[in-house]
Formats: sequence, structure tokens, C-alpha cells
Amino acid sequence: MQADDQAEIVRRLRSARGHLGAIIDMVEAGEPCEQVLHQLSTVQAALRATGARLLACQLRQSQDVIRHNPCAEDRVAEIARLLVLYQLLTKYSDYNGR
Repeated sequence: MQADDQAEIVRRLRSARGHLGAIIDMVEAGEPCEQVLHQLSTVQAALRATGARLLACQLRQSQDVIRHNPCAEDRVAEIARLLVLYQLLTKYSDYNGR
């Protein structure tokens, strides 16, 4: 992963962590459920976007292996790895491809 991509992903995750801490504070303070759910959906959207960014970074890194590696087994293994990553992203984050 390139340094600028890594920095952006870490920035997004830290932002989500901060928002999640605020949500915990809201629950502890007895804030209305509607407000908590609204903030929670914002954090979930941020995490989905971060997962998509992470997958995009991996796709760029895998591109050279898939296109240029002379070993067919390595190319197939990289494609299989990307498929597993995509399945994890869709399974656990409700990723919708946006």
C-alpha cells in the first residue's frame, strides 16, 4: 500500500473511532434512539467507504502480479485472494459497490 493511501485509510478509521466514541457517550447520556441510530449509520457508512478504499488499493497492487507475473499459479493465487477480499468486504460491511 502506498503511503498516501495508508495515511488516508488511517485518517478515515481514526475519524470513525472518534465518532463511535461520541455515540457511546450519547448512549450513556440517554440520548434519543433516533439520534444514536443516525450517528451509528454515519459511522457504518464511513467504515464501508474505508473498506472500499482498502480494496481499491489492493486491486492496484495486485494489478502487476495479475498482468505481469510469468507464473500462472501466482496470477491465479492473486485473483483468488482478491475474490476472498471482496467476499469479506461484501459479507461483513454490507458493501453495495458505490
